[in-house]
Amino acid sequence: MEHKDEPHIKPSGNSVKIGMIGPFSGANTYKGELGTKGIEVAQQLIPYLDNGDSIEWIREDDHGIPEYSVSALKTLVETHKVAAIIILSGSDSVLAVAKVAEQYKTPILTLFASHPDITRYSSLVNQFNFDDTFQAAVAALYIRDELLIDEVAMLTQSGNAHFTYLANEFAKQFTATEGIITDRYELKEDEQNYLPILQSIKNKDPELLYLPIAMEHIFEVKSALIQLNWNPKIMLSDGILANIKVQKKYPVERMNGMMAIDAYSYDMEYSHLGKQLLEQMTSMEVDKLDIGTKSVLAMESYALLVDVLNRCIKQKNKPSCINDSIRSTTKFEGVKGLISFDSTGKVHRSLNINRIQDGVTEFIVRVY
Repeated sequence: MEHKDEPHIKPSGNSVKIGMIGPFSGANTYKGELGTKGIEVAQQLIPYLDNGDSIEWIREDDHGIPEYSVSALKTLVETHKVAAIIILSGSDSVLAVAKVAEQYKTPILTLFASHPDITRYSSLVNQFNFDDTFQAAVAALYIRDELLIDEVAMLTQSGNAHFTYLANEFAKQFTATEGIITDRYELKEDEQNYLPILQSIKNKDPELLYLPIAMEHIFEVKSALIQLNWNPKIMLSDGILANIKVQKKYPVERMNGMMAIDAYSYDMEYSHLGKQLLEQMTSMEVDKLDIGTKSVLAMESYALLVDVLNRCIKQKNKPSCINDSIRSTTKFEGVKGLISFDSTGKVHRSLNINRIQDGVTEFIVRVY
């Protein structure tokens, strides 16, 4: 389903209320900011529905905390009567929302979260990012079959559903192909002893480190590797470069050479919609290099939402129509590829393996 250039549409003066849950304060503010930036660009490009209505965003700050995400859902549905909701928070928040979503009878589109259980608890939760099962399998098979690496060590992060699942699934897929996991260590939230951890791992001489961990841990791991004069290959999980670029503590050049899974790469060919968005960014003086995966996913989700709402105009944007329309979407043109949903609310889209170099991604391979 290709996005078409919008003809001149006369504004109706009416709007459709859409809720937005995300971390707009706290440690994960960057997720809310990057998502909002992408939506702002896309909304300038496509300001109106076919009937002239606009989208009115009602934002609720969940601070990236699951309990607040659930409270935000309740407020958006019961107080603001929104037609649908997008969520910019991570898997832990979305899982909490998913477990109570049925009682609120409002369709939800989760932009960044990728834990496979997101769509398990409710027929109203739809997953826009690729699944962690897919991501972990691609990482494991690429390392094993393309890089021809036999031995890998893993560092993961305790208390985080997304990272824990990635580590478990990667280990399962890698060992199924006779690969060897030499070490697995779970980092604590306040971990400080990186050097002895990495020294112990180095002693077993793995060829690669698989690191489904948060940005702050990655930089500390890299600092320890420099002290050890050890330079193993490194594979990161999705969306991490966008997080790295917004922090100010460490130089992004420390990430040079690391590989990462992502939905986006700066140097891939853009679709028609992608080229339009690039032109819109130029007119808004938004630098292409300031737009990472989270902003791109937000742009795509806005374009998809407009398409879905247009299909539901005759039904006055009833939640049931919106949800059914999302789940019946096939071959929607995203920024760099086609996007489809199945009847369970899971998205089918490609992912990339990229190499990080000087704060941007260099495309290596795309997997469908």
